[in-house]
Amino acid sequence: MKQQQTAVKPVHKELLHAKIADAIMEYIKGNQLSEGDKLPSERILAEQFVTSRNSVREALRVLERDNIIEVRAGSGAFVRAHEESDSFYLKLWKVNYIEILEILEILEGNMVKKICGKLSPEELRPLEEYLQEMEQNAEKTGTFLHETDIAFHQTMRSYSKNQTLIQLIDELIQSLHSYWKNLKGEDAQWISTLPYHRKLVEAIREGELRDAQSALKKICEIDKDITEYLQESNGK
Repeated sequence: MKQQQTAVKPVHKELLHAKIADAIMEYIKGNQLSEGDKLPSERILAEQFVTSRNSVREALRVLERDNIIEVRAGSGAFVRAHEESDSFYLKLWKVNYIEILEILEILEGNMVKKICGKLSPEELRPLEEYLQEMEQNAEKTGTFLHETDIAFHQTMRSYSKNQTLIQLIDELIQSLHSYWKNLKGEDAQWISTLPYHRKLVEAIREGELRDAQSALKKICEIDKDITEYLQESNGK
């Protein structure tokens, strides 16, 4: 028979999903849950942590990835056998996102060099369409379409034909976007990169390598500024 349950401690809704994963771990330990015990539903966890169900869902994915829990479709999340582990929050911060951005600037700069002035109108069209979608959305709603931005850069990189480098960069980009979306920021900061996306496309079209690399560099600089701002404003 289990001891009286420890209350679920609220988590500020702006914290990273890794922090929520830590809170769930504390709940598991505090209530002495063992292998096979079921966690509360996403809805209940979200209410108790004072956060969104999406944030809870992402935290559960982190715990499942590290074999702390098992998520069974239609049944819920169940505790697996586990050992003491480092804070997921601390694990996340072992990654230096500013350094990742600096690496991306170099890698994408080399890719731009390979494709500048070499793309056909058919190859340029998807870049134009993604960019136009982001521009129109920003004008109408004042929001930034992160998934469209990912697609824009993925398409641009695909033209380099270097599959190993493409995969490496894609994984870094996904890590960054997953990190960014869990911090509170203003979309206006991301929207400020769109004029440089436009300059990048035009420079690639015209074969102006220096202009293309300059535009890409500016995008990366803004990304770094945004990352530093988000870390500071979120107190992380």
